[in-house]
Amino acid sequence: MVYLKCEQKITTITLPTPFLVGPVNVYLIDGNEALTLVDTGPKTEEGWNVLNRELKARGYVPSDIEQIIITHHHPDHVGLLDRFENAKKTGHAKVVPWIEQDATFLRKSSEFLSQFYKEHGMDENVILEIHQRSSSYRQFTSKASVNYIVGNGDEVPGLKGWKVLETPGHAQTQIMIAHEEEQKAISGDHLIKHISSNAIIEAPYNEEEERSRSLLQYRESLKMLKNYQLKVSYSGHGIPVVDIPSLVDERIKEQDLRAAHIKELMGSETLTAVQMTQRLFPKMYEKQPELTFSETLGHLDLLESTGQVKCVNSEETIFYKAN
Repeated sequence: MVYLKCEQKITTITLPTPFLVGPVNVYLIDGNEALTLVDTGPKTEEGWNVLNRELKARGYVPSDIEQIIITHHHPDHVGLLDRFENAKKTGHAKVVPWIEQDATFLRKSSEFLSQFYKEHGMDENVILEIHQRSSSYRQFTSKASVNYIVGNGDEVPGLKGWKVLETPGHAQTQIMIAHEEEQKAISGDHLIKHISSNAIIEAPYNEEEERSRSLLQYRESLKMLKNYQLKVSYSGHGIPVVDIPSLVDERIKEQDLRAAHIKELMGSETLTAVQMTQRLFPKMYEKQPELTFSETLGHLDLLESTGQVKCVNSEETIFYKAN
């Protein structure tokens, strides 16, 4: 297909999900070099039926899709990849073991997080529940091959004028794509209007890495967006963001306020990250221990990076104390 800027069109397709986050947006880019879908939604028959219906309304069937851009590896974004056999799949290098369901990688990741949670004071029964829930999420994913690996600044294959921006934080695999001339971007879960994306802690991807300081990464990825003259960013959930610098400033301010609140709640006590999580999220921790733990630990990382708290190791447990 010949690229004609005036014909390029981005349309939003909103799909149902079985997750608390609610519906997810996928995007069809028509009129560029390749008919492109950005993300696919989770692996459910309801989602597949809605996606088929929406494609048909635009004059297409799934086999017409020539490529899929993967913004990140979470199930609500990649579950239907295997239904698009004719499409080339493009994503970050770190997305590969998730999409290809590398058993060794998944096992090592699970083992690392089990030990990590334990070191931070989490009960073994809670750790078991987290892993059981994580395993259950895989029913909403599918195994596929990643054909093209892209990184920061790369041109997107099949999308003339679009470039990749690496935006780790919410996920280590997270990318967004941007068309600087047209001042628009598709951001996955990096920037969402109505909610702040959780900066989720992940295991290292190789033995040389340390665990991710996800919130610190997320802050830098947010601030980076202010370097680009973008008028609109299409999000993985909710409505498009049209005032990106203001939302970035709002998110950074929210993080600073939460970090200050955590330090205040900590007082002069020496606490584990789990104890701090239970104090900060007394009810929500019972329902979503892994997400609330990530939220709390990320802000403890932020406080530690600014010298406001310090880690105190005691035998096999990690504690935090305000300076």
